[in-house]
Amino acid sequence: MIERAGMKRVSGAAGYLLVDVIVGLALFAFVLLAIYHLYGPTFALSQSINDRLAAQQDTRLALDRVARALHETTSAYGRLRVYPADAGCAGAFEGCIAFVTARDTNCTGTFQLIDGAPNWQATLYLWRDTQANELRLRCDPSTTFPVTKWPPPALEPYAVIGTHVAAISISLLPADSPHPTAVAIALQEQSPTSTRRSPASFFNETVFLPQNR
Repeated sequence: MIERAGMKRVSGAAGYLLVDVIVGLALFAFVLLAIYHLYGPTFALSQSINDRLAAQQDTRLALDRVARALHETTSAYGRLRVYPADAGCAGAFEGCIAFVTARDTNCTGTFQLIDGAPNWQATLYLWRDTQANELRLRCDPSTTFPVTKWPPPALEPYAVIGTHVAAISISLLPADSPHPTAVAIALQEQSPTSTRRSPASFFNETVFLPQNR
């Protein structure tokens, strides 16, 4: 009788211990679920903000890569060209522009002068690849006169200067003027994620003024 009573007490204690473990696990799961629902949106918003900042930084870097060259170029006839769709900038291409540079060594070297005026060394081609969503820049040292119709004979090698570009628009200012004095570049950057508070894309428009004639 004593042995049976002892066995019942041990069995009952084991049963209570199992119930305690199950209740503890259920409470732990409930706490984890509550933490997820509480902080999950915050983590998602933080990731979206980080993605948007990365896209904005990508825009700034892309514009910085071409800012100096556009400021140093000229708006003289035949040295600066924007290519619309009917000039070949369509399909796989968008936002095509060409302009000259007086920098040697693959368009990044010393600014060359002759009698105080720029000594043009090469042509820079800028465009967006619509399939890769990349903004690309090519230096062509073989000519200082951009082609009249897109695309140029060769588009490689090129440098990728923007990786989140969803759209680009380039225009000469004043519009429809035979003597433009400025270049306007509008970029639409696309971030991988978005929320109601943090939109998926944004626009950045910058106007560049060529300083040489």
